[in-house]
Amino acid sequence: MMIGTRKFKPARWSIALTAVGVSLFIGLGLWQLERAALKASIESKFEQRLGEPYREYSPGDGLDDIEYRKLLLQGSFDNAHHFLVDNQLYRGKAGYYVLTPLKLRDSDSLILVNRGWSAWGESRQEISPIPEAESLNGVRGIANFPNEPALRMGGLTLSDRWPQLIPYIDIEALRAQFSNRLLPVVLWLAPEQDDVYVREWNPVWMKPEKSRAYATQWFAFALLAFVFFIILNLRKAE
Repeated sequence: MMIGTRKFKPARWSIALTAVGVSLFIGLGLWQLERAALKASIESKFEQRLGEPYREYSPGDGLDDIEYRKLLLQGSFDNAHHFLVDNQLYRGKAGYYVLTPLKLRDSDSLILVNRGWSAWGESRQEISPIPEAESLNGVRGIANFPNEPALRMGGLTLSDRWPQLIPYIDIEALRAQFSNRLLPVVLWLAPEQDDVYVREWNPVWMKPEKSRAYATQWFAFALLAFVFFIILNLRKAE
């Protein structure tokens, strides 16, 4: 095959290698576009429900269509038991989330309330005192079903010492600490609710625009691989 004044005759291994590379890059680009679409739909749902009023919730209401709803809960905090979710970043600073169980009024059910973010001190062995949470006027927040981490190095190791430091939220594992009375949802404490921790909630850890940018990069790699394939297999015609 002639391209201009040069002969194009790639080796079979070159064709196979390029086909694999281009297919891989295009596949990764499409995957990032799917992630961007998913994040955009989650953000849209989150923003829409932020504009709705708070609704009072009781365990009898069930958990259908509750995600990202603004809820008002009545009950009392269990200030003797706190979970600290490690490896949480806020503006580039390492810290942890503080989760405190709330016993719902007229029920045996409990729900974990994420009270917000706190920075680590000089040592992770020295945890700052956790102030008691109050629920006299009800507890307002946003319902969230915690996602499992992409990489899990074994299960949670729990103890009888409080507060407990955990690497991620695993509701099924944590329920054993409360005789299976823990509901499979976490309440993100509303920023206007009185507490000492930082609360800037976002349902996705990376914006859809970032995923779209990654998709563009993968498609560019696919194009470059194809261009190099053409250039490196052109030979002078005899």
